[in-house]
Amino acid sequence: MKSARLLLVLLLAAPVWAEDAAGAARPAPTWTEAKSLGLKLEAIEKRHQGKGPRRRESVLVTERELNSYLNLAYAPQMPPGLSDVDVQLGVERIHAKGLLDLERVRGKVPPPSPWSPLAFLRGKVPVELKGRLQTRDGFGTVEVEEAWIASVPVPMSFLEQIVTSATKNASDPDGFDINAPFRLPYAVNRVRLESARAFLDF
Repeated sequence: MKSARLLLVLLLAAPVWAEDAAGAARPAPTWTEAKSLGLKLEAIEKRHQGKGPRRRESVLVTERELNSYLNLAYAPQMPPGLSDVDVQLGVERIHAKGLLDLERVRGKVPPPSPWSPLAFLRGKVPVELKGRLQTRDGFGTVEVEEAWIASVPVPMSFLEQIVTSATKNASDPDGFDINAPFRLPYAVNRVRLESARAFLDF
């Protein structure tokens, strides 16, 4: 499903924490914002399926629309065990947080070293990811800079295995390789990230 891959692009750069870096309360997800993004995704898909020449245009996706859609409309398709996602967008940067239910992913992702603090974690734990998304000429790359599970730094090699294992499905049996360049869906030429919003350029 291409809309799922588009959301993954925006999400990767994963409790909704009550405050942001400035100490301001984060807005709660709403169905109004979730439906707004849903309608935009439907319009993008129809545009992609259309024939004939297409004019250049940009579609705006706000941070509130993205978070509302992920936590409400898209929640049933979220990777198992992941919930309460809060994504913060900056200039070419993504900061994602969420809750991961370790009991639901055991056996589905590679186990950590028995000497790692991660091996002693149980239940729902906060996860956090910081990275940079760069796109150009229809392709994108994700550079993960920092990742934590329950405040424990996660080695990049272990993160790569987690993402690959969690994103495997019938249509994508190899999963998502966060290090490999990928083609943007729906003939999107570029994704421009700004403070609290993203522009999809066609």
